[in-house]
Amino acid sequence: MEQVIREDEKEATTHELKFPLLFFVKMVSCSNLTNFYLGSRALEFPKLSNITIDGCPNMTALSSSISRKSEKVISEQDVEDNTAALFCDKGGFNDRFQKLEIWKRNPQEILELKNLGRVEINKCSSLKYIFTPSMLLSLKQLQLIMVKECSIMEQVIREEEEATTHEFTFPKLSYVTIKACSNLTKFYSGSRALEFPKLIHIIIAECPKMTTFSSSNSSEQDAEDNTTTLFYHKVAIPNLKHLTLSSINIHKIWHHPSSLSLTHLWSLRVEGCHNLKYLFPSFLVKDLVELKVLEIKDCNVMEQVLFTDGLGAEDQWRNHTIFSKLERLSLEDLPKLKDTCFENESEFPCLRGLTLKNCPLLKTFISKSVSGDEPQIHQPTQTNNSVVLNQKVVFPHLENLHIQNCDSLEEIIELQGLIANESQSIQSIVPETVTTKFVFPHVKHLVLGKLPRLKSFFSRTQWPSLKQMEVIECPKAQIFGEVEIPNQQPLFCVNEDTFPVLQELTLKTTDMMKGICDGQLSLQCFPNLKLLNLQFFPEASTTLPYSFIRSLPKLQKLVINNASISEIVRPKGLSHKERHTSAFSQLKELSLSELPELTLKTLFEGLINEERHTSACYQLEALRLSQLPELTLKTLEPFLLSFKNLLSMEVSRCHGSISLMACSTAKSLMLLERLSIADCELIEEIISCEGEDLQGSIVFPKLKELRLSHLPSIASFSLAHHSLEFPVLQMVIVTECPKMKNFCQGELSTPRLEQMHLTGDEDGELQWEGNLNTTIKHMFDQMNVQNSQAVEVTDQLHQIE
Repeated sequence: MEQVIREDEKEATTHELKFPLLFFVKMVSCSNLTNFYLGSRALEFPKLSNITIDGCPNMTALSSSISRKSEKVISEQDVEDNTAALFCDKGGFNDRFQKLEIWKRNPQEILELKNLGRVEINKCSSLKYIFTPSMLLSLKQLQLIMVKECSIMEQVIREEEEATTHEFTFPKLSYVTIKACSNLTKFYSGSRALEFPKLIHIIIAECPKMTTFSSSNSSEQDAEDNTTTLFYHKVAIPNLKHLTLSSINIHKIWHHPSSLSLTHLWSLRVEGCHNLKYLFPSFLVKDLVELKVLEIKDCNVMEQVLFTDGLGAEDQWRNHTIFSKLERLSLEDLPKLKDTCFENESEFPCLRGLTLKNCPLLKTFISKSVSGDEPQIHQPTQTNNSVVLNQKVVFPHLENLHIQNCDSLEEIIELQGLIANESQSIQSIVPETVTTKFVFPHVKHLVLGKLPRLKSFFSRTQWPSLKQMEVIECPKAQIFGEVEIPNQQPLFCVNEDTFPVLQELTLKTTDMMKGICDGQLSLQCFPNLKLLNLQFFPEASTTLPYSFIRSLPKLQKLVINNASISEIVRPKGLSHKERHTSAFSQLKELSLSELPELTLKTLFEGLINEERHTSACYQLEALRLSQLPELTLKTLEPFLLSFKNLLSMEVSRCHGSISLMACSTAKSLMLLERLSIADCELIEEIISCEGEDLQGSIVFPKLKELRLSHLPSIASFSLAHHSLEFPVLQMVIVTECPKMKNFCQGELSTPRLEQMHLTGDEDGELQWEGNLNTTIKHMFDQMNVQNSQAVEVTDQLHQIE
């Protein structure tokens, strides 16, 4: 197709061609299309509101004329000059449109586009601009401008030579998005003032040369300094709600107090702006009455969030409650941020999420009031106390608190000059109105991660709604304690009221066990804890006190990783009644890894009733064991016998055993659904029946999935001559088991198994040779053939050499 409409010479007339109801035109992927209409008539589209031209690389104009003598196609705009345009006087946009302009002159004079509501330009690599101001005079209904990946474009709107001085208004424009335009420097370049009475949403991203939204030709906004400003005083956007700036070359966002009103600003996100030294000048603070979301990320030179501009303490903004509606505050990847310059009178009554991450120089989140002149940007506020939260800051609705990778942080909350001790209650030292501010009534998720200097978090805190807590790599902090010791306060002074609903606790630090292993904690500190994840305490061999474990009546998942621990609990010294107390009565998942000193002979020793073969973990459903060098059949056997409800079992990187379980144990795992064995160097078989007088078959009535991988010594699932039955087995994955000749020596029943995976994952190669034994043998034979061929090739190469 070359044209949608073409007239021949006989029907040619001079009157206009009118489409009275047409409102939508879409032309996509027509590689030979040059025109919508080829003929001599003028076109009229009184209702046209949407034009899409996409993937039409030969499109030269919406309409062109025909020279009757030679049938030559003439674009009428070429008569005036050599600049090609899409819209000419006959009457859309294209991701590969190779023209320098979209329309010629004022489209109001040529084409009625009064209903056009959206302009989207994508990958138009030859466009240097889209509009001139006069072109837009007819576009009163325009609501959205979206420009993406236009590599040559320098401005969206370019001033004309006959520019006037009156203001330029976009009456209905609501959304502006500009992304990935590598040469764009401005949205508008000219002398007119701009008004956007309805503009609520601006996104500017990946435009590395963009320095300002608009600028006058005289550069009057730069008269005071040499740095450009994104918005200066000739841009009016009174209803802006959402502003996102990412990877643009700006030094300032706002110029001076008259530049812009932000009374409706709802969200501000700034990322990758590496010339910004601060975000807000202080004169704007009083306008931020609706701000709910503030996110700043990856700004390499930002030193302050709020810059005081050298103004004194009598400034009007200080009398306002700032950020009164802020719900989310996130400061991430700001390597030079030293001070936010939030005053200690600041309150955050609506804040729900606070994130401070990768701010290595940040010492204070709330600064003390400073009398006299405020410091300049190159002289951030200096305080003697490194605190994030000040005693006058209130967070009544905070739900998520994340503080990570802040290397300079030492304290999180400090009561200046006030010391509490055991003989004097905190209420008698601090007024009740102050102490209540350290109750975080709605915090549900708390993360303190990689804070090498952190010593204290004002320990008299209460967390009545906290459900998840992580404390990761805070080496100088003792996490829990029941009493406060001078110069050695724990992060949390714990009693039965501190964490009443905490469900998940993750501790990863070398000194995490202080306060736990020394038995300081009472029996009811974590009454609702369901997950306990303990990682990385390798320095000293230790044991979890039985009193602590017994204080977790609802514990369902226990994870212990990378620890010098010889016993999970120590039963010595317990009374007969205590030995038979179900300390792990609700435990359903147990994961143990990288425990070089743990001998499973002592695992839960004393908690197993030898006569009835029952253990405290009688509800255990998932067992994961990894990197346990002392794991052997003898040490594991007693516990597997007692795990009657086990559904899933994973064993990996345990190099001390030649088999996993005895036949009698296998017969007891009636509910097992998933079994995975990986990276165990010495395992020769999974089930060993040596020395057992086995009667009948071994049946896994519920096993659906079996994985065997990276087992260099395994010869068979079982080397004994007995029957194996897997009535519901549906998936078998075997990979890198070079010595495995068959699945078992005796009879085998897998009625539901029809294929198996041999490459280690569900998406890999499938193979089936009628039954599981034959398939394993076929795999073994293929592997030997491949190995032999590889050896032959190697020998030939050696001979050639």
